[in-house]
Amino acid sequence: MRTINIGAVEEGSARAAAGAIEAVTQGSIIARLERLPANAMQVRARILIGLATFFDGFDVIAIAVTLPLLIHKWGLTPGQVAFLIGSGAIGQLIGALLFPWLAQRHGRVRAIAWSSGIIGIASIASGFAPTFVAFVVLRIIQGIGLGGEIPVAATYINEITRAHGRGRFVMLYEIVFPIGLLGAMIAGAWIVPRFGWETMYFIGAVPLVLFFVLAKLVPESPRWLAERGRMAEADSAVSAFEASVKGPLAPVRQIAEFEALMHRHPKRRVQDLFSRAYLKRTIAVATIWVTAGFIQYGLSTWLPTIYKTVYHASLQLALNLGVLGWVLGVLGSLTCALIVDKVGRKPVITWSFVLCTLSLILAAVFHGESVYVVAAFCSLALAFMSSGFITAYVYTPELYPTSIRVSGVGLGSAVLKITAIFSPALVSQTMGGNLITAFAMFAAVPFVAALAVHFLGIETKGKVLEQLEA
Repeated sequence: MRTINIGAVEEGSARAAAGAIEAVTQGSIIARLERLPANAMQVRARILIGLATFFDGFDVIAIAVTLPLLIHKWGLTPGQVAFLIGSGAIGQLIGALLFPWLAQRHGRVRAIAWSSGIIGIASIASGFAPTFVAFVVLRIIQGIGLGGEIPVAATYINEITRAHGRGRFVMLYEIVFPIGLLGAMIAGAWIVPRFGWETMYFIGAVPLVLFFVLAKLVPESPRWLAERGRMAEADSAVSAFEASVKGPLAPVRQIAEFEALMHRHPKRRVQDLFSRAYLKRTIAVATIWVTAGFIQYGLSTWLPTIYKTVYHASLQLALNLGVLGWVLGVLGSLTCALIVDKVGRKPVITWSFVLCTLSLILAAVFHGESVYVVAAFCSLALAFMSSGFITAYVYTPELYPTSIRVSGVGLGSAVLKITAIFSPALVSQTMGGNLITAFAMFAAVPFVAALAVHFLGIETKGKVLEQLEA
């Protein structure tokens, strides 16, 4: 991989400001990253990669706002609808397994660019799909990109951020995902009735731009480069961040301490995710991402259709009610971002999932009431799920070392996708109107996750990533 020179980076001046470090080592790269304040290059990376993550959310939820029209267009049965929703998750499962491997071999930035290209091309093609079968195939292809971008992007943003304030920085970036979900719901509620379902997929093709420009505009992860022994490139990548800092840089400290950390733990392999050192963490991670799969894919994508079919709401009302949960989700996610570095990751995830459980229980109890009552409780459940799950994007990468970090996040994402494949079918069985069993079943999932995080997870706030290695 070539050495990255970004914009007007002048390595000499950046190195002078950095304090003239003679030897470039893995420890010195970490020390330089950990002394970096928030800077323009981090903001650029957050905006550009955030664009990909935004449209990940947009494309994931677009199926929910277009589904009622697709059902009518092709005369779909509940079983076919469940398969259509799950087909995207099949592709995302492939992407969640494939792209972490690509990211570990070829770099985080390249993997994100490749996944964005797949998302964009498949989204355009989906708008021209002539048949149900063609649309399903394109959903699978698009899903490969969607499933690949999310874990790699989360890993990259964590790796370029220092320990101090990392939770807030990463989560303020990750909020673009629920904003993308919300954007899709709002856009769909206005666009679909006026311009047709195809327009949603044409809009969802925007990430294609990143395929061409991302690697030219942001540096590769210095942590990944250093871990791979590519010290000259790691030095150049850190210099790109250093050069964008306004004002003088603080002296580089703790190099010896970070060098010692590098030699304290062995280099990990993918199978170590299930080793004695990391098994409890992996179980906790899996339950978090299973919860998101059940609630986000199994429930939220069906809600507009449930409101329309079971409660006989109009298409416009069903779409408008679907927006409510994602509005609350964005507000809840923003709140979590502001408190996560003070309260900690474990309490935020645990209590968010407990409150999600309570909301779903209330939806089950009052399922026979009006569509507005049911929508209120379902929206609260989605909001609390979003708040807990967005915290997982900062929490999961913190639990694993650089050599398997993207694999750990990819595993969580893969578990989510496996869950997403099967959970829509569970809801399809309730389309006759008896929703109490489904709501009660969904309520159990976040409760189990809350217990797992509380008893098996570790607290990570305020610690350098390398200090968290087992």
